Amino acid sequence: MSADRNTLTPPDPDAPGLVVRRAFVRVDGREVHFRVVGAGPPALFIHSSPTNSGFVLSDMLAQADRYTCIAFDTPGFGLSDPSPGDVLSVADLAAAILAAMDALGLPPLPVFGTHSGAAIALELGYLYPDRVTGLVLDAVPISTAEELAPFHANGYFAPLAIDRLGGHFTSTWTRFRDQSRWYPWTETNPEALNPYDLATPALTHRWTEMFYAAADGYAPAYRAAACYGGGAIVAAANLTVPAVFMALVGDMLHSHLTRLPPLGVGQAVVDAGSDVARKQELTGEAFSRFGSAGPAPQFELVVQSSTTMQRHIVMDGGRAQFFRTLGDRANPALILLHDVPGAGGMVEAAMAANAGRFFVIAPDLPGSGESDPLAEDAPLSDYAQALARMCAALDVEGVIVRGLGFAASLAVQLAADHPGLCASVEIDGLFLPDAEERMALCAHYAPPIVIERDGSHWYRLWLMLRDSLVYWPWYDTRQRALRRVAADFGATSLHRWTVAVMRQHGSYHRLVKAILTHDAAAALNTVASTTTVLPPQTPVGHAYAGRLAGVTP
Repeated sequence: MSADRNTLTPPDPDAPGLVVRRAFVRVDGREVHFRVVGAGPPALFIHSSPTNSGFVLSDMLAQADRYTCIAFDTPGFGLSDPSPGDVLSVADLAAAILAAMDALGLPPLPVFGTHSGAAIALELGYLYPDRVTGLVLDAVPISTAEELAPFHANGYFAPLAIDRLGGHFTSTWTRFRDQSRWYPWTETNPEALNPYDLATPALTHRWTEMFYAAADGYAPAYRAAACYGGGAIVAAANLTVPAVFMALVGDMLHSHLTRLPPLGVGQAVVDAGSDVARKQELTGEAFSRFGSAGPAPQFELVVQSSTTMQRHIVMDGGRAQFFRTLGDRANPALILLHDVPGAGGMVEAAMAANAGRFFVIAPDLPGSGESDPLAEDAPLSDYAQALARMCAALDVEGVIVRGLGFAASLAVQLAADHPGLCASVEIDGLFLPDAEERMALCAHYAPPIVIERDGSHWYRLWLMLRDSLVYWPWYDTRQRALRRVAADFGATSLHRWTVAVMRQHGSYHRLVKAILTHDAAAALNTVASTTTVLPPQTPVGHAYAGRLAGVTP
């Protein structure tokens, strides 16, 4: 449920003067991811479902010159852990938002919510009026029992069923393409057609990507907010804080404004027309009236010992560096560098296996998974420098760095450039091509990912990654290129790998290119710390095992 799908395109987070910070806060054993942008007193934004905090970034940026704008990924969406239980209420979701506010130390503040996020915001203001100075509610869902019947009967909240042969990429794409055509998307009849253009391929891709991020736990929270119905009437009738209710003309929930009960003092329905800019202007005017009851808190990186996997983001300038940690900080630090293309989730089993003896750190390498990319032609030494800055932020030194597959080159470069940081190096293989191999791999190994109108780019990427477990290199499907080694072809593993690489579809090739053009043998000769060659488990490890034996001291 979202407002005009064709106008809510993401802004450029790299625009001058705009730094979108990302972080996690831990609440009652759950990890809650959030975005922050701007300066000034705090204001809170609550996104629609099944999206994440990035979907209200345009609304946040419109107020960022006057407010510190904060948006949590609500429970079960984006990178936030779901709330426990298979059945949730909007009151449960509002309580989860309140707990996150408390964890950050937020004062009473103005709140903007859109669609299902407006339902949560309304309930937040109703139940906890002392924590909200005022509400801006964009398209509160007030559906009737008759309107909600198809949601329950026809699989509107259907979970993701991962097909071991990749067929779910097509069905999910069709689902979200249909969602922009019919409301609800399960009702393929003329009466359910939406009054706007079909979503662009880029926007359908974004919805698909957000669904994959939330698919494991989205249904209870989404169902609760979408089916708010009579709960919205009760909350609005008893609301005591100032509020602005609105919806864009053409929004599928615009007509729901007429279902509101008589409103109290300082509460009104306003006409936003069909212009997103006008909606944002009205939001700013309301925020000015509401005000915040205190300053925005400071957001600091806190990394502690833990017996469970923890996720973190450190801001490196304007770039987000995502990483996981596990283990006791008093132990020696072990940095696991995942194979490329990929992300840190690929090494979670290795983290668990090593956490008894080490404090294990597993970054998503720059331009991989949740970590922002470096410049297009950045050399591998720049990637090593980024990892060194991450270690400085973590206050770790004397680390063991383990590079898997292509990332072995990065491990070697890190040790060569920062000998005081790395106590030892462990490598699974090393990229040691001859000139002809290097030229072919540079030309074919990491092809551009172009978003297609039929969604076929998802299946093509899945097939590319899957073939890389069978052939070296993956694009040579002749018998002579068969690897003949055991590999993980599990449906969930391949799906997660595909989603992680697609997360940086426009820049995933940059680190691959930096490694393919890097002289790993020369870098290895400058490493002073102990280097250990691990039994090969990766395609690169198997492909170059013989050559590595010839260059390793």
